[in-house]
Amino acid sequence: MLDRQLMESTLEDITMLRNELREAGEKTPLDAPRYESLLNLRHYLALRSKDRTPLQEKLFLMSLSSLGRSYAHVAASIDTLYDQLASSLSKEQISPEETAALKHLSIDKAIETASKNSKALFGGRASAKLSRQNTAIMVTLPSHAADNGGELIVALAQSGVNVFRINTAHDTPNEWRAMAEVIAIVNASRSESEKIKIFVDLAGPKIRTGKINEVDLPVEIGSNKREKKVLLVSGDALTRSETLDTRTLEKLPAQLALTPKFYKKLQKGDRLKIVDAYGKKVSLWVEKIEENYCEALIERKVFVDKKTTISRKSTASTIENIPTQVEVIRLFRGDRLVISEEESLGHAARLDKEGNVVENALIGCSFKGVLERVSVGESIFIDDGKIGVEVVAKEKNTLVCKVTQAKAGGVVLKEEKGINFPQTAINTPALTRSDRENVLEVLDFADNLSLSFCQSAEDVKALQNLLAEHKRADIGIIAKIETKQALVNIVQIVEALLACEKSGVMIARGDLAIEVGFANLASVQEMLLDLCDAAHLPVIWATQVLESQMKNNLPSRAEVTDAAMAGRAECVMLNKGAFATDTIKVLLYILEEIHLQFKKNSRLLRKETFFS
Repeated sequence: MLDRQLMESTLEDITMLRNELREAGEKTPLDAPRYESLLNLRHYLALRSKDRTPLQEKLFLMSLSSLGRSYAHVAASIDTLYDQLASSLSKEQISPEETAALKHLSIDKAIETASKNSKALFGGRASAKLSRQNTAIMVTLPSHAADNGGELIVALAQSGVNVFRINTAHDTPNEWRAMAEVIAIVNASRSESEKIKIFVDLAGPKIRTGKINEVDLPVEIGSNKREKKVLLVSGDALTRSETLDTRTLEKLPAQLALTPKFYKKLQKGDRLKIVDAYGKKVSLWVEKIEENYCEALIERKVFVDKKTTISRKSTASTIENIPTQVEVIRLFRGDRLVISEEESLGHAARLDKEGNVVENALIGCSFKGVLERVSVGESIFIDDGKIGVEVVAKEKNTLVCKVTQAKAGGVVLKEEKGINFPQTAINTPALTRSDRENVLEVLDFADNLSLSFCQSAEDVKALQNLLAEHKRADIGIIAKIETKQALVNIVQIVEALLACEKSGVMIARGDLAIEVGFANLASVQEMLLDLCDAAHLPVIWATQVLESQMKNNLPSRAEVTDAAMAGRAECVMLNKGAFATDTIKVLLYILEEIHLQFKKNSRLLRKETFFS
């Protein structure tokens, strides 16, 4: 039998909580866009403004809802609890007139609202059923997506993609439009609910590493693991190492350019000898001769430069057309790195004859004015956190840093890699001049626009105003949450999104993990999912989803669990990769299974089947 004293105490707590919600509601303007969602957001913030675990424990003891699943319909859930307890205690329940005066959404209406908002952004059919969660799949299109009649886009569409992402940080309006035209052809034969949406990602302000000095370095040819095919070509061609052709996704053999005179004498069956840049001797066997090239097998890895010779019987040739290469800047823990805003090329540390550093390694920063805001002792992360440094000194337009995070074998610092300043407030508009120009290029085909580096409500309003100026307020606005400053302003950002006709949030977990610390990412994800649930805003779960599956056609165990967690969001974003269609099938299966067990964070008690 239920403890009456416990019930009385719990009802008092619920009454106090209802009064807090009423106060929060009174501060919400009735003429606000999407008033009911904004009201529920305010209710949720009131709910989470105090420690409610003592109340939850009381509710748990009575087998009542402990409010952990109430975020989309806070007031309605609390009113239901009030009525349950009041009825059990033979006290007066909430009247229909009082419920109507509160103007909050009922539980079923809240679920329906969230479903409609998701459908508006990602397509599909809206559903208010408790027993079903719908998670759309978004795939990033590579530069060549429209080539060959757009066969890649067609294949991805047939695999189950709901949204295609076009990244304006790459390519040009011509490529973006070509992709959109193929998608339009695919959509022509589909019903309205099955049409694939186009998500255009605005690049935002770029904070990246600068260009690195190019030097004469030996080119690596062959492999120590097995014999490899190489191509022998005339000196008009370029000597290069083995590369990956992203268009065909096939390995292309390395290429050795020889002097035309030597090349003309080659015959099938010839054995050639190379003395490489380090004096190592290696043999090659000519296996096939075509009109413009010869195929040969090389027995092991060599490094060729301008001094390298290749011989056949009594004749010899140098290696022709060896290109300059980006200087390798390999950083180890304890090394010094200078980050500069000056117009200078990056370079590795300069050493004297004894191996002592006479000039520190240097790399440029593309975003001018940020370094002056950084203080000594602050941390900076480069290339998705692969390199971590601490500022030890400041000079004019430069920071002298000590490497604090790098793999044991060192990490190669590369061009055009992201730089994160998690302890520095970088107050810059998310919508750059270039973004504004790109918006105009995609207005006639974009369904949604994402706002990279969104850090304030003003950023959302700037894009909203731009779309309104061009009479395209129907285009959805997605705020990419990727900085610590965005989290500080997250409530204001969400409220600004509610003022848009269609809107949502992307959890950009790559940069966000660096900004908040990898160990804190899981709790930050939860906070964002819960907050957006309260505002009935769709969420995109992004960054490294099934990345190993995309690259190698085999997911890691952790990736499968991560993909299942992504099923709580309204959309999951996959990056481009060689095994995209296979990855979509895997993700669809994972989502199908997890949606039989969970909707958002609610456990569904379907009939369980156990492995025998």
